[in-house]
Amino acid sequence: MGRYLHGATLEETVATGVYCLVTGKRRDSNVYFVQSGGTWVLVDTAWRDRAELIRSAAETLFGAGARPRAIVLTHVHPDHAGSASDLARMWDVTVYVHPGELPLPPSGRIIGALAGVERRWMFPPGQPGLSPIDPDAGVPGLPDWQVIPTPGHTPGHLALFREADRALIPGDAVLTVNLNSPGDALSQRHTLGGPPRFATWNWRAATESVAELARLEPGVLAPGHGRPMTGPVLAPALRALGEQLNNPAGSSAGHKLTEWVFNFFDYSRRAR
Repeated sequence: MGRYLHGATLEETVATGVYCLVTGKRRDSNVYFVQSGGTWVLVDTAWRDRAELIRSAAETLFGAGARPRAIVLTHVHPDHAGSASDLARMWDVTVYVHPGELPLPPSGRIIGALAGVERRWMFPPGQPGLSPIDPDAGVPGLPDWQVIPTPGHTPGHLALFREADRALIPGDAVLTVNLNSPGDALSQRHTLGGPPRFATWNWRAATESVAELARLEPGVLAPGHGRPMTGPVLAPALRALGEQLNNPAGSSAGHKLTEWVFNFFDYSRRAR
């Protein structure tokens, strides 16, 4: 099912009870409505000023006045958490994140310095903030889903996994568009890729998280960016991506220069 809604596309993914709102014409960050029994949970909230769009999509799916049990953020970046505060106030619900997302990120490097500004912009004083989720207790309102810690892109990045059909919502831990390749990014080629390095807190941890998700052998991948992916080729393709990212090729001068540039942006080295 696909529906056009205020410039965005609302479509049902291949996973039962999981609906995807693509928030932009160039497949901007995805928002997921995840249903379990009589309740549903919103996963991620896209950029700021998307609250009305998301509420309208929720009412299209679940009826007038529909309200989630909770909002869960895979991580606190502005393209995933930008409308969280507005929606929390609108619906009077709690916004959950992994505890690793609660401390303010470090400063001193370019992305680290911007991160504190992002937090104050998304969660201004006096507005609803963030609450820690207990990964061992599961997802509030979704008893059939579990929390998978996937640090790397951010310190407390998390993914959601449903064992019954091996459905995986990985946030930005794994994408189905390769944002680390300018050509792939511009063409929006449907392919597996890791998180964007220029905005990743710790690349080594991020690659280890990809390998960890590959071990789940998902049958459905509903990413933060790109189209959902499914089928028997998904699990082996994700394993191959994990092996590729954890065993980078070569030590050429070009490779070393690339690593030096990306290490400059690695702000996990600063004290928290």
